[in-house]
Amino acid sequence: MAFQLSSLRRLWQPRHPLFWLIIGLQLLSSSMTAALHVLQPQGPLRAALVLFALINTLAGWWLLARLWRETAPPNGDKHVQGPADQQDR
Repeated sequence: MAFQLSSLRRLWQPRHPLFWLIIGLQLLSSSMTAALHVLQPQGPLRAALVLFALINTLAGWWLLARLWRETAPPNGDKHVQGPADQQDR
């Protein structure tokens, strides 16, 4: 349980701009997917929406992996520190 909480703390970074960019990209790809489902466009519009939704999702995953790496705890330290904790030292 402690591992899961520390993992979530590494991802929940509302003061980090990457966090909000990830949220924005995921909302955009979700809205494109919803538009595909509701509107059911045909031809090139459908292909463009599918392509943009996939690119947004992949970009969000890439940014999530980047955020995960940037907030990794130092070796040997089991306490996950956020940027505010590191400034106090």
